[in-house]
Formats: sequence, C-alpha cells, structure tokens
Amino acid sequence: MEIYKSDYQTINFDESKSLLSKSWTSKTEDLETDTFRKEVNKIAECAEEQNAKYILDDTRSFAFTITIELQSWVDNEVFPRFIAAGLKKYAIIVSKEFIAQLSIEQTMEGDKGTQTFEVQYFDNTEEAHNWILNRLSSNVTAE
Repeated sequence: MEIYKSDYQTINFDESKSLLSKSWTSKTEDLETDTFRKEVNKIAECAEEQNAKYILDDTRSFAFTITIELQSWVDNEVFPRFIAAGLKKYAIIVSKEFIAQLSIEQTMEGDKGTQTFEVQYFDNTEEAHNWILNRLSSNVTAE
C-alpha cells in the first residue's frame, strides 16, 4: 500500500511483513539539503507510524551526494528513530551513480555506535527482498 509519494521518492508499506519499501527517483539530482532532510524525515516518520521492522530502499536512481554534515545528521537524528520504531534490517539496492552510492554507504556505515539494525547491499530487488523474507521465515519458524 502506497503511504507517501513526492517528486523524489515513493514509500509503500506491507503490513503482513512489517516491510517499508521505498524507491528514490532520478529527480534526486536536483535535491537541496533542506529537501533531503524533509524526505529522510518522512522515511523515519513512516517507519515510526507503521512500526516497520524491515526497510527495502531502492537507491538505483538516487543521484544526490550526501555530505559529511548530512551523514552525521542521519546518524544522530534519523537512526535513533528507526531503532525506536523497532527496525531490524535495512536492505539497500545500490545506486548506479558511484559518488551517490559511496555517500549512501558512508551514511549507513559511518561511526554508528547506537545502530542496532543490520544493513546489507544488493544489486537487485529480488535479492534484497529474499534477504528480508528469509529472515522473516526463520523468525516465524524458529522454536
């Protein structure tokens, strides 16, 4: 079910899997700092409202370079919100744009002393989805 859409991203939520899936658009090349913050705050807000346990983030069209300052902001302001919402896993389908992808990885893997959710990178949606589903299956069937 679609729960948010802007020029920069679309966010969907599958309640049966507690899965928030989102995809960035190529318009991210026009993003400014304040708009990036607004869009990332929207992801956190949706994760909180839905108590999302898993996020599938399609960054293949993401073209914005996340500055060191913004990386720190995500670490200090957004990750604690994900953790409070109960996030367990964050799957990222990698950007085609090298610099944007590097900045995404730096954001997700920087000095994350409080980050308690797993982050994994994938080349396609199917692999990312399977990683989350396999984890869901093992959680459900574990005795």
